[in-house]
Amino acid sequence: MTTTMIRSTFLVCFLMLAGAASAQTLSLSLNQAKQMAVDSSFAMRNARYNTAQERKAVKDVLANGLPQINASAELQDFLKIPTSLVPAEFFGGEVGEFAEIKFGTKYNLTGALSATQLIFNGTYLVGLKASKTVVELSTNMELKSEQEVRFNVAEAYHTVLLAKENLKILQENLDNIQKTLDDTQALYDNGLTEQQDVDQIKLNRNQIKINIDNTQRFLEISRKTLNFLIGIDLDRQVILTDSIENLVKLSNDPAYLEREPQIYTHPDYLVARSNMEIKDLTVRGDKAAYYPSLNGFFNYQQSAQRNEFNFTDAGEPWYPTSIIGLKLDIPIWSSFQRRARVQKSEIGLEQSQMQLKQTEENLKLGVDRAKSNYEKALKTWENQKESIALAQSINDKTNIKYTEGIASSFELNVSETQLLNEQSKYIQAAMELLTAKQNLDKALNIN
Repeated sequence: MTTTMIRSTFLVCFLMLAGAASAQTLSLSLNQAKQMAVDSSFAMRNARYNTAQERKAVKDVLANGLPQINASAELQDFLKIPTSLVPAEFFGGEVGEFAEIKFGTKYNLTGALSATQLIFNGTYLVGLKASKTVVELSTNMELKSEQEVRFNVAEAYHTVLLAKENLKILQENLDNIQKTLDDTQALYDNGLTEQQDVDQIKLNRNQIKINIDNTQRFLEISRKTLNFLIGIDLDRQVILTDSIENLVKLSNDPAYLEREPQIYTHPDYLVARSNMEIKDLTVRGDKAAYYPSLNGFFNYQQSAQRNEFNFTDAGEPWYPTSIIGLKLDIPIWSSFQRRARVQKSEIGLEQSQMQLKQTEENLKLGVDRAKSNYEKALKTWENQKESIALAQSINDKTNIKYTEGIASSFELNVSETQLLNEQSKYIQAAMELLTAKQNLDKALNIN
């Protein structure tokens, strides 16, 4: 093999490995993650299966009102032909005596074709409409699932970003405190400070290391949770292309407080309305049970009787029979069963009407609550930005004073602890703002 061929082989292998690695790594913005979850998440796939099943159920109900055609065949082999008792006087015998006579043949074969057609049935007509309304309900449930999937994916996406941000802050604090520890250790080695100062800083460093370890574990679980919600392999590497700063900037918009809610197209309202329509159709279906039903039917059959099994012989006779007719069923008395069913379904309808109104009012209340929480989160976020800037300034000045011997290790510990607390509050405030924005979008029915 020539050198050129070897190089070409290595190049092909490298490109294949690079392509495989690229296929394993997925880059997603928040909107892309939401859409991917809508397309492939377990929750959405399950919701679509439910809708597909209900669509097939409509065809199942519809088929009951269409012609039903069946064929049948029956072969009888009389091991012993039945014996009948006939008055003997028919054959010149004594009055009061009976003659034993066997009627029939050893083999009987019957082939039949039957067809039925529903002409009128009130319960069927209402049931057909109800099945279509159930499809509408399932479709609305699918919309509700989509809204929840988008919300949950956003929460998980935010959690991963905030965990990464928290890990970054902790690592920066660890680097800073390690530098302070090295400086303090040098001062102690030169007899310019006490062992207690060194131990105090080591204690702070160890606590930060513990926090880093816990945050790394939390970040790993958060990543897998996001993958699960999206519907991809838990171990697949996903790069989040949106930053926490950009998402917070997008969420930091008081104009959302002026948005008009879309109550009557909200999935929760649509589901409640579909439930009410189904209850209404249930009442109509129970009332339709009082109406008569009419069916048409047709039967055709041929039969043959043989003492020998020679049904395939063309010269042997077959005896046809055909019937066509109508069947009218008229309900007369059910011992108040139908009446009880109607009354029960009417109560269910009234309950569903109340639940629809309850859903409407609850959605309106949810909008007010979401706007209030969002406004609160905005103010908290603005205050926290100022607080973390102040804490950082205080910590920087205290570090300078400590290196100059003006501040004690206790004061340095207080300022660093205060900075960590404010950084933690900063992360929490960002999460609360993003969550409040998501809740407001959900309440306003904005995808």
